[in-house]
Amino acid sequence: MLNGDFLILWFLASLRATGLMMISPVFSSRAVPAPLRVMIALFTASIAAMLQKGGHPLPASLGTLVVASVLEITIGLFMGWAIRLVLHGVEMASHVISSELGFTMGQQIDPMSDTPENAVGQLLMSFGSLVFLISGAHQSVLAAFLHSYEIAPVGAFRGNEGAGALLVGATGKIFQAGIQMAAPLVAVNFIISLTFSILGKAAPAMHVFGESFAVRIVVGLTLLGLTLTLASQLLLTALHQAPELMLRIIP
Repeated sequence: MLNGDFLILWFLASLRATGLMMISPVFSSRAVPAPLRVMIALFTASIAAMLQKGGHPLPASLGTLVVASVLEITIGLFMGWAIRLVLHGVEMASHVISSELGFTMGQQIDPMSDTPENAVGQLLMSFGSLVFLISGAHQSVLAAFLHSYEIAPVGAFRGNEGAGALLVGATGKIFQAGIQMAAPLVAVNFIISLTFSILGKAAPAMHVFGESFAVRIVVGLTLLGLTLTLASQLLLTALHQAPELMLRIIP
């Protein structure tokens, strides 16, 4: 029934859903039309509002409504950031791999994020988004959003002193995940560089830099294709843990 309480619940739930959609992967992509993102946020908020039991008082004045609105947006942003950290690890790996293969100069506009990105970065980010959808992580994100109201209902501020520490720890794992994904290529690139350094000493007339550059690209791209299975395993593990982190960092 559309009464004043339901409209307030729906409005506040829409703010939390909007904060989530603004940061979470795939949902925040420019490839997804803005009207579709708005419809998903409003539809999810409608479900969340209908599931509320009314156990907590709603804001009764304009001041409390403003405070509750800021809190709802903050909760949504925190939850979106928790799931976004997974693809930040992929982005970190793409930068390391691009540096190892010498692709840092060839940048193009990535249609997913509308930012300059090289070919390897576009490939890995598209791969990460594909794994996000195929694994059903988008459904887990929406389920965690609905479950968040059991932990932090509308109008109830519980406080979470450990949210900052959890975010810092999760952010640190970005570098760990990125290095794990890029480790095979870093190792192979070191072996190639060492080999051609020895060849350069043995045959000074040989153009070591030009030859090693071509070999590094061919071997690196081949190894990248062979190690995508490893990257997908790391991604799936992180994506399975992300919904729990989304609920743990709710402020």
